[in-house]
Amino acid sequence: MSQTEIIFIRHGEAASSWENHSDPVLSDLGIAQSKNLTHHNELQKLSNYNFISSPKLRAVQTAEYLTKKFDKELVIDKTFIEIPSDNIHLSKKREWFKELIKTKKEDLPDNIKKWKDEILNKTKSFNQNTVIFTHFMVLNLLVSEFKSQDTLLCFYPDNTSILKIEIKNKEFKNFSIEKDKKTFINL
Repeated sequence: MSQTEIIFIRHGEAASSWENHSDPVLSDLGIAQSKNLTHHNELQKLSNYNFISSPKLRAVQTAEYLTKKFDKELVIDKTFIEIPSDNIHLSKKREWFKELIKTKKEDLPDNIKKWKDEILNKTKSFNQNTVIFTHFMVLNLLVSEFKSQDTLLCFYPDNTSILKIEIKNKEFKNFSIEKDKKTFINL
């Protein structure tokens, strides 16, 4: 069986924090970051890739310029949405998240375990090269699996950072991440 490459791209900077808006658009800087992806060295040969995005506006907007450059249809897939928090009031999200990132994977709430399993299973199921526009915690989940971490949070990818995963025979083989930028988590 052939090898498949999956490229995960974190969305650009959001115009509002997670605790103030459930689905913010990109800020002006986020739009510029998204435009800059069209010149990124790792993203110049995507003509044979499928393009997928989380349904969140910041991810969809981040995909816009690369999608146009390669004349691709953007498929929306809720599997790659940010960590589920719809049941958490906006004013309580920051504290909830601080506790969640300290929680061991085996002790996570059932809805978070389900989210985690769906992402891992869907990612392993791809048999065509794919670009996925997604979120901070999706990238963390994947890297934490590769590194066999006890918790979900294991690095701080900057806005529009790239995580590449190679899959062979429906198993993860290799991964590479851009530099850990230690940026503010825009909740």
